[in-house]
Amino acid sequence: MEALEDLLRDSLFQGVAAAIGLLVFVWVIITFPVRWWWNRRKSPQATKADTDAIAQQIKDLESKVTLGSEYLGGLPEAVDQKLRAAYQEARILQLEGYQAQNAEKHKEAIDRFTRALGLAETDSQRAALHNLRGSSYANVSQYKEAQADYEKALHLAGSIPDTKDAADARGAALGNLGNVYLQRGNLEKAEKHYKQALEIAREIGDRLNEANQLGNLGNAYGRSGKLEKAEGCHRKALEIHGEIGNRLGEAHTLGNLGNVYARRGGLDNLDKAEDCYRRTLEMDKAIGNRLGEATALGNLGLVYASRGDSKAAEQHQRQALDIHREIGDRLGEANQLGNLGLVYARRGDTKKAREYLQQAQAILQAIGAGGEGPENVREALELIAEMERLLQKRGE
Repeated sequence: MEALEDLLRDSLFQGVAAAIGLLVFVWVIITFPVRWWWNRRKSPQATKADTDAIAQQIKDLESKVTLGSEYLGGLPEAVDQKLRAAYQEARILQLEGYQAQNAEKHKEAIDRFTRALGLAETDSQRAALHNLRGSSYANVSQYKEAQADYEKALHLAGSIPDTKDAADARGAALGNLGNVYLQRGNLEKAEKHYKQALEIAREIGDRLNEANQLGNLGNAYGRSGKLEKAEGCHRKALEIHGEIGNRLGEAHTLGNLGNVYARRGGLDNLDKAEDCYRRTLEMDKAIGNRLGEATALGNLGLVYASRGDSKAAEQHQRQALDIHREIGDRLGEANQLGNLGLVYARRGDTKKAREYLQQAQAILQAIGAGGEGPENVREALELIAEMERLLQKRGE
């Protein structure tokens, strides 16, 4: 059983922590009737009123969503109505995809962003569209395509005449490239790109993006074992989110800080991790962030599991699993199924453990198919395979 316990201890928090680096945290459920709008836009009399209403709705949604590095390059105010309409439709699909990690929505968004690129009139708009399309490629695990889009945006930023726009486009592309390298496990390049994006955010006074890049850098440091640096970054990010009143960012950052304590191990650090996760859970409940709520519950379950309280661990993991299923988050569902498998493995119930691990494996293989797969998916699949080998070694 020692090998199994070592595996459990070493793998604790890996799947969820990595998912948090990839995942986008959203608390609003988007129900906008795109088909209705698309039919209505054919009427010349309704076109401007409809697109203006959609623009306002997108603006409202974006104010409630914690996104990665983005640059819109004047697209929301585009004069060309065809370009503006194509962008708006793509943006709604993308936001829907973020909300539930819905691959099909992102694939549709990619098609619409490609259409908009054919209508773009300036390098500023083209840079924005490459950044946006790249983000949807990344969300369906097509990292080569995502990287190509981000590099194109970075190149286009050099020809944008407006200094601030150029800096915004460059900062977004660098931050997004950092995300790609993080998911591929190239931590050195991820850190390099996050630092460059952070420097730009500070130069132009973009406090929100400064906090986001500090969080990204903290996650990269955490993955590479530089826990003191990781904690410093997350504390600075937490301070900025508090100053600008970004409660969603505060909740997300508290969760990241909890992951740092969890990685350190030991009873004192587990207590600190639990405190962070509980505060995260309270904030996410208050603002209606169901994805964040599920993540916090899952992390609390891992804390209980590490203390040997399998009953409390199972209770929290099941609550998290129910929420992931409710919002359609397949990656989160797989993570929680895997965690439940670990709970049963610790109890010695190998039959139940295999059942949950096999369910998790089926989902992970499905969402990783056709692409390289997120780093946490690969880690989880390796973990499941190792668990199976250990269980078989025990002859059960």
